[in-house]
Amino acid sequence: MPQATNARAGAVAEAILRWFAWLCLLELVATWIVIAFLGDRVWWSVIFLFGPRWVLSLPWFGMVPWLLANPRRAILPALAGVIVVVFGLLDFHLGLHRAAVGSGVPFKVLEFNADGGHGPLADQTLALIQAEAPDLVVIAECGPELAAAFKALPGYQSQAGNPPGLCLVSRGAILSWQARDQTDVFHQGGAGYIVRAVVSTAAGPVRVGLVHLATPRHALDSYFSLHNIPLQGPQTWVNINQREEESHYAHDWIAQGPALPTIIAGDFNLTVESSIYGRYWGDFRNAFGRAGWGTGYTKHTRRWGVRIDHILTSDDIGTHSAHVGRNIGSDHWPMIAELVLPAQRTSTAR
Repeated sequence: MPQATNARAGAVAEAILRWFAWLCLLELVATWIVIAFLGDRVWWSVIFLFGPRWVLSLPWFGMVPWLLANPRRAILPALAGVIVVVFGLLDFHLGLHRAAVGSGVPFKVLEFNADGGHGPLADQTLALIQAEAPDLVVIAECGPELAAAFKALPGYQSQAGNPPGLCLVSRGAILSWQARDQTDVFHQGGAGYIVRAVVSTAAGPVRVGLVHLATPRHALDSYFSLHNIPLQGPQTWVNINQREEESHYAHDWIAQGPALPTIIAGDFNLTVESSIYGRYWGDFRNAFGRAGWGTGYTKHTRRWGVRIDHILTSDDIGTHSAHVGRNIGSDHWPMIAELVLPAQRTSTAR
């Protein structure tokens, strides 16, 4: 009898662990579905897109007791949970779409939100450029001190100041620079800046889009104030609509002009799972998404990171490698991509 009782108790305990593990896996899958398919489509999804993904991954540890108790049966569900966490929630990349360097003209791009670029950060930014030796640099939140420093950077041309906060630094000649008049956006409370430019390269002229689009920060801040709970829905929808409108304007503005290979870089304030990103930027190649390794977090808080700075290209431009550079003092880290420009012109109108 004691043995039978112990056997029944063991079976009940394992059943409890098994059901709890399956519930944890179901929660992980449900969270991934919210991020991948509902991001920016429902107001409460914003915290999933921009919040700490490592916290969303914690339910996986609820599978560990069953894995320890019965590894033969639990191993496959546990592995499924790992896949959902790593590739779904954390958006880990393996660089599976790298282009061969010999397939075109190598062209290195550095994108960085310089947080104003004041004082030591200006010096660190210049040192980063000199160390990486990119062909093209796009800087968001480029303050006057940093913009002035770029003028004296040997081997480069630069353009800045209109609009304030966006700088372009290029080894080749900057053939044109046109900033969109954002008065309509500013009157609505927006804060985005949009520029289209054309630069000279060894492969011929290339269109460059520079963006610094509206932040979700104000909508996210309301989640930490309990008295704002009744207002979170309306406030978040205002922010979502503003961010969508700015992406719409940016996409259409940058696409104007002759058919040229196109690079768009900057602080988009969008994760790749956002429905806004999918609608307006999904037809471009994401350099890190194609050739990066890891999560590629570019924006960092004290407790988590998120990938909202991007280097995008038209289909005729390949990416050989992409990585996030070292922290040099901004709350954003630089994104660096080694691209491959087409050796022969193809018709790629956007």
